[in-house]
Amino acid sequence: MRFYEEDFALFDRDYFQFRQMKEFTPTLVASVKAEYRARWDVWKEFALLCQRETVGFGKPKVESWTNGWQVRSHFWAYYKGLSRQDSASMIAILLKKDSFRIYLEWHAYRSSDSVTSYEDHAKWVKFLPEWVRELGIDVREYWVWTSYEDEPDNFVMLADYLEDPEPVHALLENSKKWLRIGRVIPKEEAVQCVAMEEIVRETMMELSYLYSKTEEL
Repeated sequence: MRFYEEDFALFDRDYFQFRQMKEFTPTLVASVKAEYRARWDVWKEFALLCQRETVGFGKPKVESWTNGWQVRSHFWAYYKGLSRQDSASMIAILLKKDSFRIYLEWHAYRSSDSVTSYEDHAKWVKFLPEWVRELGIDVREYWVWTSYEDEPDNFVMLADYLEDPEPVHALLENSKKWLRIGRVIPKEEAVQCVAMEEIVRETMMELSYLYSKTEEL
């Protein structure tokens, strides 16, 4: 499957809240809902397709296209290991207006129910050199960033992070922030890929090495 310009354009809008739409663009509300539902159905199929032929991952959990009072500014889904459904560690995929991402994530919203702690999850960081060496990871294809994406210089190429991690770690002074690692594919590149599920599968299997290190050791 592939993404088109329209998939990204879905999230490039002035109003996301239904209240705002009804006030400022009342004639478009029905068409916006219909388009979201249609593209979300395709997204669900894509998320399931990505999971096929991977090893050890359960079926994806797909976030709804609406939370009841507004449409989303993204589509999001995540995968957990078959034996790790009760952990807040996971691998996620995200479609936004400017990019598509596959990354290792901490589900903070479910952390209170997790059998593993954030301290367990964060152990993946110390295995980065080993991961790069043993799997032959291209350090120019991966990025490291924090959960607060509005920070300046938040996204750092893995090659640069391995050289000097301090600029990124300086953004983690707030204990509610955490590190992410994955591939960030700009819209302009994503629309050129005719089989994005293959990239997702490859990335999931590469990230599974780090994902395995988020368990309580």
